[in-house]
Amino acid sequence: MSETMSDTVTRVPPGTVHDIDAHQGWALTRHEPGPARARSVDLLFVHGMAAGAWIWPEHWIAAFTGAGYCCWTLSLPGREGGAVRAGGLEALERVLDHLLYTGDVDGALEMLVRSMPGASLFDGPTLDDYSDTLDKALAQIGRPVAAVCHSLGGAVAQNLMRRGRAPEATVLMCSVPPYGTWRAAAEMAVANPVLWQNLAQFSLFGVEAADPAILRANFFPRGISNRDYAMFVNNLRDESLAASAQALGLPPFAPLPAPRNDILVLGGALDRLVPMMDVMLTGLYYATLPEIVPDAGHMLMHEDAGHGAITRILAWLDARETPVRSAA
Repeated sequence: MSETMSDTVTRVPPGTVHDIDAHQGWALTRHEPGPARARSVDLLFVHGMAAGAWIWPEHWIAAFTGAGYCCWTLSLPGREGGAVRAGGLEALERVLDHLLYTGDVDGALEMLVRSMPGASLFDGPTLDDYSDTLDKALAQIGRPVAAVCHSLGGAVAQNLMRRGRAPEATVLMCSVPPYGTWRAAAEMAVANPVLWQNLAQFSLFGVEAADPAILRANFFPRGISNRDYAMFVNNLRDESLAASAQALGLPPFAPLPAPRNDILVLGGALDRLVPMMDVMLTGLYYATLPEIVPDAGHMLMHEDAGHGAITRILAWLDARETPVRSAA
């Protein structure tokens, strides 16, 4: 069952087929293809940390639907009771209100624990939870899928590959490397300690604890409008420390290194979260030549330079379809 939102977009309600009971549901949104020739695969866009399907701008999706692809945007499950976004005092007030009006001591204690900084390390969705969701989304789409995975979404896809299930093709875009984020984190701690500290505060206490100017300068090195940045920040949710801790690389989450012609590795030359070194090493890991987009940062889909990423992805997908058409 699906709920029609418009002529071109259909939203699949969270948990229509499956759900992860311990966390907020996941959602899948369908974007109908344009009048261009039919494609042999659908595209599934998988977001990164603290985000959701909203992270993909309309113009970004329109570039792919306009090329004839049926597109899907996935929102991974979230962490319930995101108290860090509301602030400690407000969270405490909610706990006390619950206790006074219901007398539910156990429930109040659970709410209090969930509101503590860093609690998502223990009760947040894990990388396996996210990969389970991706697996279910692939099954629900029911057609061959090329997954475009950004940042932590790349770790989600690689973790699924390690378990023996993979999309027809995968784009690792500004992605967590197959060996984890430990190298990039160590480099950031030395070369950009202010960003490292702000990301740590964001992870533990929510976006309000981080300096918005520092996040803005590092996530969007080529700049972003005040309106678009406000939309970006206001939509961020509590990050799951359980998943991001696993993304450090221990235990390993990626398949063993091997040549993979079903993977496109793509990065931004100005990315300060996944530096070019990690993009190159990811390409080496999968024995494929990575694509570097000049003047692009980590959130390249929100930058003018992101058109270079779209061009590269479409060209790679076309090259993969050419042998199929020739064989037909």
